[in-house]
Amino acid sequence: MSAAHFTNSRIYHFRIATSEDIACVNWLDTFSSSPHRALHREVEKYFGSVDPSIHERNIIFFAELNDTVAAQLPFRAIAKAELLLAPSDVESDVGYIKRVVVHPEWRGLRVAQSLLEFIEAEAQNYHIKYLDLHVWDQNTSAIQLYERIGFHTRHRELYMRKTLQENEEDS
Repeated sequence: MSAAHFTNSRIYHFRIATSEDIACVNWLDTFSSSPHRALHREVEKYFGSVDPSIHERNIIFFAELNDTVAAQLPFRAIAKAELLLAPSDVESDVGYIKRVVVHPEWRGLRVAQSLLEFIEAEAQNYHIKYLDLHVWDQNTSAIQLYERIGFHTRHRELYMRKTLQENEEDS
């Protein structure tokens, strides 16, 4: 399928993930290019087990294939992105985008762009005026996407590490 013939309203729709989608969230995370993709996280905590008045709120959004589209995938979701909001008792007009992942077969078709634009519209329901995100400087395709939809670099960070004990692989 070429990008020119790609119409998202006929192919996929957007929705918020629920606790029944944990396996799908974990599956999509395996396709991440982040160096931290293998770090375990307890996705279950995002679905109501944590009091949102004292903890951040994390909303997971899917781009999900419509029922009329045939797919050879274990799940109908082809992309996901997360919107992190401040605790409900903290006034903040900043939302944080994280863990944007598109299944490899669907990359290059502007699925991530459409999903992020949807999240941007939804964020306004939470009185968000600004969206922030971090991206690895080697992830040039993601940087190009973020710049194309209006993100700009605010600052750069250095990620530093000190080895505390010599490992066999360090010697």
